[in-house]
Amino acid sequence: MRVIAMVNQKGGVGKTATTVNLGAALAEAGQRVLMVDLDPQGHMTKALGQAETQGANLAIALLGQWAGELGDLVVEVSEGLYLIPTSEDMFLLEPQLYARTGREHLLSVLLDAMAPAFDVCLIDCPPSLGALTDSALVAARSDNEHDGGVIIPVQAEDSSLDALRLLLRQVDTLTGVLRLTVTMLGLVVNMYDARRGNVATSTMGAYQSHPSLKVLATIQDRKEVRQGWRYKKTVLAHAPESEAAGWYRDLAKAVTS
Repeated sequence: MRVIAMVNQKGGVGKTATTVNLGAALAEAGQRVLMVDLDPQGHMTKALGQAETQGANLAIALLGQWAGELGDLVVEVSEGLYLIPTSEDMFLLEPQLYARTGREHLLSVLLDAMAPAFDVCLIDCPPSLGALTDSALVAARSDNEHDGGVIIPVQAEDSSLDALRLLLRQVDTLTGVLRLTVTMLGLVVNMYDARRGNVATSTMGAYQSHPSLKVLATIQDRKEVRQGWRYKKTVLAHAPESEAAGWYRDLAKAVTS
């Protein structure tokens, strides 16, 4: 199972929209897709119309307090598309993780155990650079047994560019300390609108000329994306023939090529 983490400590850049719509596009292409809502705020769980889990949940599983079947953590969203929802326990998970030795590897171990059932895992990370994001980066590492990677959703604005620089420093620090390799697959520029002027176009230019990252997709500001969010559907389910749905299908091809 290939693990891809959607990472950006800046909120509101489209991490969740990228995760759910890329997941839907991969499932449409025949992949068995597991999505993990690692954000205690649960935006992905809500966006897919799912309830937070009350019994078995990811938080207690990561802490070794769940002795049941790992499959009980998973709900089916649609054909080929599955979700590990968030729960209230996730709000308390991060401080508990800091007290654990080897905390960075707990998520990776859990996902390794679930790997035979899925082709791809997409992790929707919280908007922070803490223990949960670190665990997602470790789970998405690249080595002899793992073919993972990181996608960074961004917006074409100065604050997003600043956040990107900070994130890349965090990844460099983590990989240096843990002696692992994390492959940066590239950027997804969300809600792009060139009519917003020089700030948007110049920032897009900075992304396109980045020395180490490529732009995997540009998702322009379209009503179908917002409508899908309101109706708790992916864009591919809400407006399968839309231009926006096509962009996510192209992103899926870029990720799997």
